[in-house]
Amino acid sequence: MNNKEYAYQCVLRTYGLDNARFEKICGDLRTDEVNIDFSANCLEGTITISKNNVDSIALESILAKINVRLEDYIYSDKNINLNECLVKLLIKKGEMLGVAESITGGLISSTLCDIDGASKVLYEGIVTYNNGAKVRRLHVPATTLEEYTSVSKETCDAMIKGILANKEIVYGIATTGYANHEDDALSGLVYIGYGSLANYKIEEVMFKGSRNEVRKKACNHAMFKLIKLIDSVERIY
Repeated sequence: MNNKEYAYQCVLRTYGLDNARFEKICGDLRTDEVNIDFSANCLEGTITISKNNVDSIALESILAKINVRLEDYIYSDKNINLNECLVKLLIKKGEMLGVAESITGGLISSTLCDIDGASKVLYEGIVTYNNGAKVRRLHVPATTLEEYTSVSKETCDAMIKGILANKEIVYGIATTGYANHEDDALSGLVYIGYGSLANYKIEEVMFKGSRNEVRKKACNHAMFKLIKLIDSVERIY
């Protein structure tokens, strides 16, 4: 981090970038008058753009370039974390969220509950770590688990349908995967479902890192993807 004092700073929040990728995409935008810092934790990142005695046109030009280059990664132009962004977005829309977790083990629900006002939008969070719980609580067909295993696109699909079967819930998140596995090729494999019953998606993602880093990245990925799906027209936070 550059310790020089600047007259003006602005912040953009991102998900999905590490330092190496950020430098590859935006490193060339730094100038003698405008400094750009980036930091990330489990792929949740902060871009700080600092200036001193530079005209607003020059600053706006750099901001515009960053927004274009990182459109798929930016979720806010305020210094706001993913959990707060999602809670405030759901409050603004007045809609409820349900979460069905396996690999994340309640981490998504807990992270959302860190935010004041979460009770207005988090209807329920169900940790179905055991296959029996998936069948009983989310009505995942036993045949799906037997044919495709608990870590599969098909199981994740059934999980999100199960949580969205509650008519009080408009948006859902479902997670299943391997935080670590005896076969290293499977460690970090995660399936994440997000969206509404009329418009939901299932993604297969591979995360690197320790067991808990994989779980945290899955949590962040789910929140980010739901934010982008709900707020696909414009960023309002």
